[in-house]
Amino acid sequence: MGLAMRIGRFGGRTRYHHHRPWYQRITRVQVGWGVLGLIVVLLAAFGLQARQASSSLRLAANQAEVLQSQIVAGDDVGAKATLVGLQESAAEARSRTDGILWIVGSHVPYFGKNVSAVQTVADVIDQISQEAMPPVVKLSKQVNLNTFSPRDGKVDLAAINEIRPSIAAADEALAAANDKLVKIDADSLLVPIRGPVATIQNKIATAGSAASSSRTAAQLLPSMLGGKDTRRYLLLIQNNAEVRPTGGIAGSFAILKAKNGKLSMGEQGSTQDLPPVAKPVIPMTKDEKTVFPTTLVTDLRDANITPDFPRTGEITRALVKKGLGVDVDGVISVDPIALSYVLGGTGPVTVDNGAVIDQSNAVSTLLNRLYRQVQDNDEQDDFFASAARKIFDVVKSGDGQSRVVISALVAAANENRLTVWSSHEDEQREIRTTNLSGAVGGDDGETPHVGVYLSDAASTKMEFYLDYTTILRTGRCLRGDVQELSTTTELRSNAPSNADRLSPYVTGTGAFTPRGTMRISVRAYSPFDGGFTEVRVNGKKQTVYADRHLGRNVTSVTLVINPGETYTVTTSMISGRGQRGDAVFSTTPGVQQTLNNVRVQSACG
Repeated sequence: MGLAMRIGRFGGRTRYHHHRPWYQRITRVQVGWGVLGLIVVLLAAFGLQARQASSSLRLAANQAEVLQSQIVAGDDVGAKATLVGLQESAAEARSRTDGILWIVGSHVPYFGKNVSAVQTVADVIDQISQEAMPPVVKLSKQVNLNTFSPRDGKVDLAAINEIRPSIAAADEALAAANDKLVKIDADSLLVPIRGPVATIQNKIATAGSAASSSRTAAQLLPSMLGGKDTRRYLLLIQNNAEVRPTGGIAGSFAILKAKNGKLSMGEQGSTQDLPPVAKPVIPMTKDEKTVFPTTLVTDLRDANITPDFPRTGEITRALVKKGLGVDVDGVISVDPIALSYVLGGTGPVTVDNGAVIDQSNAVSTLLNRLYRQVQDNDEQDDFFASAARKIFDVVKSGDGQSRVVISALVAAANENRLTVWSSHEDEQREIRTTNLSGAVGGDDGETPHVGVYLSDAASTKMEFYLDYTTILRTGRCLRGDVQELSTTTELRSNAPSNADRLSPYVTGTGAFTPRGTMRISVRAYSPFDGGFTEVRVNGKKQTVYADRHLGRNVTSVTLVINPGETYTVTTSMISGRGQRGDAVFSTTPGVQQTLNNVRVQSACG
């Protein structure tokens, strides 16, 4: 009872209050304000820690980028100092994201994933600074691009063998870090941390890709460059002006020799020196007999009408063995666009007839001007051979900027302009995991592969004037994790209106198509176990073929394109069952820069 009565000395009644404890006098409103105040204080403290952690992560990311550049440049003093700073920043970021506030915050609805993302990034950066980078920095004088570049005609294989364990350790640590980061959806995070997290994801992915490539190079180069025995390789220079699925017809070739890292170029020639043979040099598969003509395995000019470069490697090796009596250990292919990239790092070269070839004119000179101005096959072949040898000599000498040259080769590989095949199975297994393989994907689990490939069907050099783009889109995700996909390929002839007056070496004789026009076969590949549902050219339905190659549906159309004309080819298809991953799209590398092996977001993601 809150009120009590008693009788006073004078008989009066005195009323008094019974005092309640302080905690019973607190109202609900006061409790609410108190809790709110506590939350504000906690949020303020959390926000301060979050800002400090974010600042440390940004600093660490920048330091990691600087460190990577220093390692590439061979700056061991700078790399060691930067590593110390990186480790301090990473440790601070990790400590800022630890403690009771972060543990509680990670369980708060909506905010929890943001907290967990920052914690993961901080943990990854710290892990990289402690595990991935120290062994590389320790050998940073040796772990740089010059290690993989020839000097005075020789690559130092001993140096590569020395750094191989450090590169492997870095690759494993970066791969583990990337596995954690790819699980974070940066776009779904709060704006203040979205950018930093996405930036770090991209930087770690880039570093991981570089480490993986370096590891593969360190694994392959000692054996492929003759560390154990002399190696011989067939170098093919493709001519994109006469387009083929892998780039262009084999314009010229050379035999390369490697022994203990020392490189040399031997016999050179053209398709005139390796004429077609009467019988297949290797048997055609059942699929190949359906899709391709017999010339695939009898004529060097058609050895790459298959888009699968490993198969081209097998065929050309057999052709060279039969025609030249040389048993090569592998095949390397480049095109003039790739050579132009390399010339950006080596500087210009002067060919035997006095002409100067540099980055700006290599493509037009080798793919067009040569055929317009030189009306003799032997002179054309000599020019091509001289250009190839001069560029090879300047690259193997180590003159020029190694970083630019290697970056050029990486860009060429990413565009499928530089491809490599080895006849040694263990080496080929490693190559298939890289962009150097030029392989047509078959059964790749959850990943659907799609391809659109072009081939000249008139024996011309008119595709120098071809401007084409091709893209892949994903549609719906159907039952069974089957994806709907579609491609749109636009082909335009930028040839002059009087192209029929150009040299017959450019236009062809007119036997297969009127001079000045292009006759191009467009061949599309569906995903493994998938199939096409529709093909259209400029909106008109075309016959859909049911041919198969490497487990993939193949359909094609043939176009005759006049100067100034544009054709649009669209295909619709479905993937195989269970292919819920991002699609991978590959195409023929053209005269213009061409994106290749492009990942397209899954419809089933």
